[in-house]
Amino acid sequence: MQIPSFRSRRALLASLVLSTLPVVSVAGLPQAQAGSPMDEGLALHLLNRLGYGPRPGELARVRALGAAAYVDGQLAPPPLPPRLAARLRELEHPAAAAGEARLLRAIASPRQLEEVLANFWLGWFAAGLDGTAAEVANVANVANGANGANLGPAALRPHVLGRFAALRQSMHGQGRPGRSEDEALRALLRQFVRAPSAGLHRSLARVWKSTGGDQRLVLRALFGSREFVAPAQWNSKHKDGFRFVVSALRASGVAVENVAPLAQWLRGPLSPAAAADFVERLAAGRLALAMAPPRAERQASSAPPLRARLPGEAAQGSVAQPGPVLMEAPTPSAAAMAAAARSVPADPGRLRVLLLSEDFLRY
Repeated sequence: MQIPSFRSRRALLASLVLSTLPVVSVAGLPQAQAGSPMDEGLALHLLNRLGYGPRPGELARVRALGAAAYVDGQLAPPPLPPRLAARLRELEHPAAAAGEARLLRAIASPRQLEEVLANFWLGWFAAGLDGTAAEVANVANVANGANGANLGPAALRPHVLGRFAALRQSMHGQGRPGRSEDEALRALLRQFVRAPSAGLHRSLARVWKSTGGDQRLVLRALFGSREFVAPAQWNSKHKDGFRFVVSALRASGVAVENVAPLAQWLRGPLSPAAAADFVERLAAGRLALAMAPPRAERQASSAPPLRARLPGEAAQGSVAQPGPVLMEAPTPSAAAMAAAARSVPADPGRLRVLLLSEDFLRY
């Protein structure tokens, strides 16, 4: 009889533990059924907790897709859209704008879970915070122009769905000394579940231990748990200023490429008056979030050459060769107007009502 290797025995143990947990797998979440989309409340809960809220049309898409497929898609996220990836490279190249890049990722990236986790772990490792407090600490760096070089966001992000040991290593041992993996798990649970039960903690601790802290498997078990999807969890947490601003921008559907105008609302706690001011400016399209394309250079195009003189044809004298024909690019004012139009939401009145409602303040 062949003795299983350590690795195979560990995998077998992990499968046995997962099979006996009092949670359901992601595959056990509601599946998409023709003509019967999943509950709107559950779809909104997934978009709010795994990300920063829905963009226009996204709620209907997730309802049709089904909970399991949406969660699977966030656990194995797609590549960034080319335009967004290019803009992020522009921001991340000068270190001073790296904080803006993190904010833009939260607003525009389809890899929403990755951004929630990156912001959470940055705050947890750097400041010893968890849940909402970790996001607040991270936003302070964004608003103050901090580049986060000491936090290693670029190094951390590839590991947020990997093993915890690699995640910790990417931060080069930063954080309060003596913090255990169990403390990390408890903080992670509080990030996604309001007042998680001791039973849920024990269940996820077994997954953590048996998989070597594999974050993708831990999160898969968490998102498939009855406690996470229970209606009592829906809209049970209050948004901090960062989450409010980001979710409002996502809900507006406006093009966001320039996040610099948002800094004034991210320097500290967001008061009701400041939130109302932000909503009014966003609804009125006065935030200049869409960038005008750079001023195009006037392009020179040579005119066709003169016809060559035929044999025997009398010379007509010298004729000056025409200079280049200048083709005018769109004027800067036209480009700026186009960018401004992309900063105006489709239905400003409806957006104001949504963002100022009591329900929107929770997630």
